[in-house]
Amino acid sequence: MLQQETIDDESSTDAETLTDQTSDDSSVSAGPAGTTPPAEDEMLGVEDLTAWFGDNEVLHDIDMRIPKNQVTAIIGPSGCGKSTFVRCLNRMHEQVSSAGIEGTVRLDGRNVYDKAVDPVLLRRRVGIVFQEPNPFPTMSVRENVLSGLKLTHSLDDVDQDALVEESLRRAALWDEVRDKLDAPGGDLSGGQQQRLCIARAIAVEPDVLLMDEPCSALDPIATARIEDLIDQLREDYTIVVVTHNMQQAARISQWTAFLLMGELVEFGDTDQVFTQPRDSRTEDYITGKFG
Repeated sequence: MLQQETIDDESSTDAETLTDQTSDDSSVSAGPAGTTPPAEDEMLGVEDLTAWFGDNEVLHDIDMRIPKNQVTAIIGPSGCGKSTFVRCLNRMHEQVSSAGIEGTVRLDGRNVYDKAVDPVLLRRRVGIVFQEPNPFPTMSVRENVLSGLKLTHSLDDVDQDALVEESLRRAALWDEVRDKLDAPGGDLSGGQQQRLCIARAIAVEPDVLLMDEPCSALDPIATARIEDLIDQLREDYTIVVVTHNMQQAARISQWTAFLLMGELVEFGDTDQVFTQPRDSRTEDYITGKFG
């Protein structure tokens, strides 16, 4: 659970640190159309989420339940609020001086915007991988993997060599870089750099991985490797992926949310959203009539 001093999930003091905001099944709607996962499957719960930059409101009263150990795809045209939405899930949105937010984001039933929550420790539990691969270019591959733990002063009593190998294996990169661990991360190919960023994110043992268009800058071969990796990683993590690629969303996700002009138009089982959308705007978007 989230705490200022520790992220030990088994700590008995967690319930005292944050106010329990667990909601019943009726508290999160699916938006205007769609279905919603059962309450017992919730990893992240979003209620009445509104976000803005200055006078520009970019998200309007979003309600969504994101289930654990599933891939949820966030689709919609450019400017609809997809990236802002995922940044609200781990409080990166608030890092922009003009940004504001109202509403609730629950992780394991507890509000991540509670004043007692340390945002840095939150981001250990809710990691993010960005659109452009962004390894620290002057750090070695090894140093990149360990950088998150170093930031939170969590390298004590850690078998660093074992952690580096395990993280790179889970990111399907170990066999390609095992002899290059001391080489700069910036020397890797684009696809390798993105997998290095994934290894860096999972090295801190998060519960959730946010991926903001992780394949948009990659070639088809590298994209296929990332998609395969996402499918493997959902066994251990809850994954939220922003994508413009309709085919990719259909391939990799179990749940899909369609956003339009900051509104959640539809959220439901991916097969249902793509084959029997319940809102005509969803059908228009996925069939290419706009966007």
